[in-house]
Amino acid sequence: DVEDWATRNEEELELLRGNEQFRKEFLQNLSHEFKTPVFAIQGYVDTLLSGALNNPEVNQRFLEKTSKNVDRLTHLLTDLDQISKLERGELVLVKQNFVIQDLVKEVYDSLAVKAEKQQISCSIKKGCESPLTVFADKEKIRQVLINLIDNAIKYGKQNGSVEASIYKIEDKKVLIEISDDGIG
Repeated sequence: DVEDWATRNEEELELLRGNEQFRKEFLQNLSHEFKTPVFAIQGYVDTLLSGALNNPEVNQRFLEKTSKNVDRLTHLLTDLDQISKLERGELVLVKQNFVIQDLVKEVYDSLAVKAEKQQISCSIKKGCESPLTVFADKEKIRQVLINLIDNAIKYGKQNGSVEASIYKIEDKKVLIEISDDGIG
């Protein structure tokens, strides 16, 4: 009994250590994600206050870029709030059956204008087209896919491609990979 108890405690300690490492990495990533728009906003505002405010072409462009970075910060805060609710058990997941490839295509369609501007083609990998039905919160999965595909378009190379690969890896698990040919 004592050996079983010790084994269970060791497993729990390993889980806690893994969670602690995940939290450290998460906070480092979050810090980086917040710094980027804050520094950009700071640079635009400083430039405007240093005299560029009097140049209508520059001030309009810088205010638009500042606005985009404020939007980015707002999205980050919303995501952080969602994560906090999930950890506290307050986030309600509305699970339903849906075909994951159909959702990927919907997200591609919603980002088509952005992809066309960069001349980036979006596709599902050959051999991954067979419909896979998943039971999940469709809107939460949509948010994740939008984030991944939007970043793939944003940081992909012009005339490049974004490709989704979908695999059934275990009885109740599906792996979705979004890849691009950008620098990242």
